Amino acid sequence: MPTATLHVALEAELPSELAVGAGTALFICGWCFSPEARVRELCFVLNGEPQPVAASGMPRLDPFRALHPTLDPFRSDRISHDPDSEEDPLLHSYGSGFWGLVTIGPAAPGSRLELTLRACLEDGREAQSELARIPVVGAPEPVCPPWPGPVGSPRVAICMATYNPPRDLLERQLASIRAQSHANWICVISDDCSSPRSYAQLASAVAGDPRFVLSRSGQRLGFYRNFERALSLVGSDAEFVAMADQDDHWHPDKLEVLLGSIGDAQLVYSDARVVTREGELISATWWNTRANNHTDLLSLLVANAVTGAASLLRRELLDYALPFPPYQFAHFHDHWIGLNALAIGEIAYVDRPLYDYVQHGNASLGHAAANRMTSLGHRLTHQRALRERIRLWRLHYFSDVCRLAQFATVLELRCASRMSRSKRRALDRFAAADRSPRPLLALGLRGARDLVGTPQTLGAEWMLFYALLWRRLVAIGAGQRPRRRLRLDALPPPSLVAEPGRAGLDERVAVVADKIAPLRWTVVRGTPTRVNLLLPTIDLKHFFGGYIAKLNLARRLVEQGLRVRIVTVDPVEPLPPGWKAALEGYRGLAGLFERVEVAFGRQATSIAISPQDTFIATTWWTAHIADDALAAVEADRFLYLIQEYEPFTFAMGTFAALAAESYEFPHFALFSSELLRDYFRRHGIGVYSAGESSGDEQSAAFENAITPVRSPPAQALAQRAPRRLLFYARPEAHAARNMFELGVLALARAVRAGVFADGWELHGIGTVGRGGALPLGAGAELTLLPRSDQDSYSELLGRHDVGLALMYTPHPSLVPIEMAAAGLLTVTTSFENKTAAAMAAISPNLITVAPTITGIVAGLKAATAGASDVARRLEGSQVHWSSDWDQSLGPELMARLVSVLGRARVRA
Repeated sequence: MPTATLHVALEAELPSELAVGAGTALFICGWCFSPEARVRELCFVLNGEPQPVAASGMPRLDPFRALHPTLDPFRSDRISHDPDSEEDPLLHSYGSGFWGLVTIGPAAPGSRLELTLRACLEDGREAQSELARIPVVGAPEPVCPPWPGPVGSPRVAICMATYNPPRDLLERQLASIRAQSHANWICVISDDCSSPRSYAQLASAVAGDPRFVLSRSGQRLGFYRNFERALSLVGSDAEFVAMADQDDHWHPDKLEVLLGSIGDAQLVYSDARVVTREGELISATWWNTRANNHTDLLSLLVANAVTGAASLLRRELLDYALPFPPYQFAHFHDHWIGLNALAIGEIAYVDRPLYDYVQHGNASLGHAAANRMTSLGHRLTHQRALRERIRLWRLHYFSDVCRLAQFATVLELRCASRMSRSKRRALDRFAAADRSPRPLLALGLRGARDLVGTPQTLGAEWMLFYALLWRRLVAIGAGQRPRRRLRLDALPPPSLVAEPGRAGLDERVAVVADKIAPLRWTVVRGTPTRVNLLLPTIDLKHFFGGYIAKLNLARRLVEQGLRVRIVTVDPVEPLPPGWKAALEGYRGLAGLFERVEVAFGRQATSIAISPQDTFIATTWWTAHIADDALAAVEADRFLYLIQEYEPFTFAMGTFAALAAESYEFPHFALFSSELLRDYFRRHGIGVYSAGESSGDEQSAAFENAITPVRSPPAQALAQRAPRRLLFYARPEAHAARNMFELGVLALARAVRAGVFADGWELHGIGTVGRGGALPLGAGAELTLLPRSDQDSYSELLGRHDVGLALMYTPHPSLVPIEMAAAGLLTVTTSFENKTAAAMAAISPNLITVAPTITGIVAGLKAATAGASDVARRLEGSQVHWSSDWDQSLGPELMARLVSVLGRARVRA
């Protein structure tokens, strides 16, 4: 029996390499289906051995919507076939969600993990898809400097992870380590690719002191993996290990007291004072909100109590804890270390502060965030819609239940032989809560108990209870069609690796924070140098002229010999299998993806870049991300493709302010029209803030190529009946500058005024929604036409006589120019320097009026009156604007852009 097709998409890229040690676990999540038959059973296959998935057949609205854009998923229960969808004709994509942990036993460095997804279908066939081939890597070589203390004195290796440490705090911390009463220590510092200036300051601060060993990572790791690297550098001759943050302050007897208190425990930790950067006391204890608990494994699993900077551990503990589980979630190093310590032994505690935790804006996790808890009263009285509650339960399931399940799985893999029966039982019960109601209920009761009195886990079990309840609800809905009321959807959050600085934000604020959040760049020395073109997303439904410009810029840069990578910065909805071919069907883009790389930034655990990489921003929020990325590379500016003055695309508020701020970042500006460039010049915006000559030097302009159109023959224009109007009608909020409402109001008034009295047909184009008829009064209506491809669009223009395309910004807009090129007398609107004369210089077919109802109606009267003037329309169709991307992005301009990208100066 022949094998079947299996469409598979993963939510996040799997690691490009993996340290396994004595065993680890890899979380995999995505969607898959066969267009030929339903999936009966799904499993992972690791090096030929099958492993069950945790969940399959889960509801996913996103691939259904992507593959069936004309269907309403909530009205599809009576539909069994969609002839318009080649990829999913039988509507199998809705029940396609899956996830699970792949358990990986001991694997030697140099070996390879071959991972496949295998589906058994209801018709008896099998289908499979390769997920990854992951090389197994080992730990870095440990460092073994001579121990400075007397023989017989406990040897303590202090592990510090640094990244651009504040100089004053770093020097104070180093001084407090040097002042320790226990003198037999070495300090291993793993630096996470700090800037050249910060690294030089760090090297200078420890120079001449052999007790400090400074090692710089070859790539950006993040604090979790950087602490893993620091601990991996500890040699076997150390007896104890302490962890140190780069910005705290140790009390002189910290090591001495911890050594005297560890006893037979695997780890000991102390209390801490919380202070400001200036040393002012915030809290005399870390435990002013919750009760400290370090004896119950389940409590420690769901809510960490062990602070890494307060800890001292036995060197042998690292044999179990290293390597860390993969950084696929918002893991913390001290949580993992504490779990290993309690799994194989006990944890001791010193009930007094032995160091000052410095609370400041750059701290990875602040004291308040680590001890935040929603009160019982707020939980009971806070009003949230049921749908919103279920959405939050879903997010907590993936971000917390799955995260803790990965920790628990790796703990059992490595520590089972040394765990007591009660500790193994605690982990087993936690795992069983995902499958059985009894342990789920027990978890909920624990959480409820923690909500009264002084909490130990900040109510974490209560949150996990609801997350697991969502898991059971969504399983009940598996195999059914979507229900509008609850919308049980197994879509994971955009990133399982929550950035610490955004944790706990108000939901409205988090939307903004997520929009401009940095991507996880990883500097890898030796990796090829690339130009990274930052796109918001890839969405076939919203693929308009601005995106065509961005991709043609990528193509032209490749043709100049540069290595280009497209990096999306927003979460990308599921794409149909033929998405690349669909985009390459646009003019100028044939074969694009054979030459240009693509990385989905929000789905990637990290994106490898070289120190010489450069960036191109294409929207205001990609400019924020590009500006942040400059800190990781040698470039001092980015190239900014500016296709609009973007503050005008929002109401006056946060987004408008952030868009305006983007022009203040260091950049070279590439404007998509001279009119737009002139607006920036007149107002002293961005590169023009330092004056006209400076702005001209730091900018260039081009013409965003229009769709090639041909005006119909003169005879066809003269004899056409009835006459037709085409309105660029975009009712979506993101297209507010096209003034859909104003256009409809003007058309309605023009109808009443008899402008279209001779039986005109009124059509609209541009909406990404469904077509239909829009009433204009007096028996007239505007017929909204469905979206068409480029060739059909060109033909459609040629079947009309008058165009209406509005734009309330400095950019001239491409649609009115395309309409004019097709011989339409086209009404458009002025804006400051975008005057009637400026637009008429592009084409006399452009009738530019004030952006008012009166002005547009007057323009429509003039256009309809002139529709029979064939000679005028044909003459005006010879527009002074490029329709060829190789002409728009010509040799002279491309040479300048290559020079700009190559002249990135090294930061001081």
